[in-house]
Amino acid sequence: MTNHLTAPRLTLALALVTLASGLSLEAAATPIYAIRAGNACDTCHMEPSGWANPDLKDRLCSMDCNGCHVNPSGGGMRTSLGLHYGRQVLPTWGERPSEHYDPEKYRPEGHPKKGRYRITEGFSGWWPGDTPFKTIDERYGDVDPDPSFRVGGDFRFMNLYNITDDEAAFFPMQADVYLMGKPLDKVTMYASAGLRGYKERPDDLEAIDYFISREAFIKAGQFDYNSYVRAGRFNPSYGWRLPNHTAYTRRDLGFGENRQVFGMEAGINPNYLYANVAGFAQGLEGWPGDDEPFGYGSTFNVGWRDLGWQVGGSLHYLNRLEDGNDNDDVTTGVNWGFNLYPAVYLGEVDARFTLTDGENVTSLFAYHELNWLVLRGWSLKGSYEWQDQNIDILDDHSHRVSLGGDWHPYTYTHIEALYRRTWAGGAYPITELTDAQADEVLAILHAWF
Repeated sequence: MTNHLTAPRLTLALALVTLASGLSLEAAATPIYAIRAGNACDTCHMEPSGWANPDLKDRLCSMDCNGCHVNPSGGGMRTSLGLHYGRQVLPTWGERPSEHYDPEKYRPEGHPKKGRYRITEGFSGWWPGDTPFKTIDERYGDVDPDPSFRVGGDFRFMNLYNITDDEAAFFPMQADVYLMGKPLDKVTMYASAGLRGYKERPDDLEAIDYFISREAFIKAGQFDYNSYVRAGRFNPSYGWRLPNHTAYTRRDLGFGENRQVFGMEAGINPNYLYANVAGFAQGLEGWPGDDEPFGYGSTFNVGWRDLGWQVGGSLHYLNRLEDGNDNDDVTTGVNWGFNLYPAVYLGEVDARFTLTDGENVTSLFAYHELNWLVLRGWSLKGSYEWQDQNIDILDDHSHRVSLGGDWHPYTYTHIEALYRRTWAGGAYPITELTDAQADEVLAILHAWF
């Protein structure tokens, strides 16, 4: 078991606060990290000097959320690779895994010392050797490379100031704990549990209503071509799973933090092709935190992830059986990203077609983000979002611009500050908009292990 924080007291304290008045949100994946990780060899593990280059079918490396998280669709507990990245690359200060290994130990004489990638120069600085990476126990430093059991967690507080209404609020966003066990070499059991708060508490709340369990699945994986299959409760895979759960391409598109399903998923994820397909049902009455309407559906994702760029496509089908009526949603989109180190640019566009007995509605969504790594632990970012909930209705669309930054001051800590302005309706392009719907300033404090 790898546990680098003395978490029980912190967990209890945050849990009590969250129970009183919080909002439980899941720790989503951060695709910016996955894209940027391709800039060097020693981001996800020690410098692979002298390491053998495995055949494609045996590779576990991927510029993907699946590399850093136990969950194939990202978010939640970090893997050993994710713990190494989070402790080695992200913080400004703190103990790093590199203090516990010496890559020179395996470097053959005459081999270069450090591999790196730049989109204008290509890859250089690494030659393969003969040492299989799985025989190097310290490849992640003091992080256990293959634990049979692990505990993790995420805790977040937010301060939100609405400039337009001159209102401020400070509240706990998240208090989630994750458990992972490996009863067999290639079999993983995973579950997450958190506390759920209510802004306005109904009178008939019971103790179980404060508890939420978003994910609970069993996964068999790390087969040829990094293939896997899992069954249970999980987030449906679609597009970029952004850490901003309020993004138009997440919450408004139907993939918010509380959208989980019950089903099966299978996929492959080697260098560089990836693909996965899932079939599911949703809306299980009595499951802690499940508020989704009953229905069934499927997802399909396919794409290519390279060191300098990524592109993918997603397809999602959902039949919502509400009040005896069939309501079909078909959603499709394209997402992409570029590793322009020290900058990363990613984007996504989606279309949703809602088919009902009385009306067919087409909705459009878009997201763009530019993130610039300024110094170790510091990054600046800006994003632009757009949505049109019904293309047949004039001026029902909205735009949002966000500017801010992230700082990881010390190991296991993260501070985010963000200003965002939202416009509703009006003309396009955004330079012609005059009436702001909302101006907000957000600050988020995050601790994890």
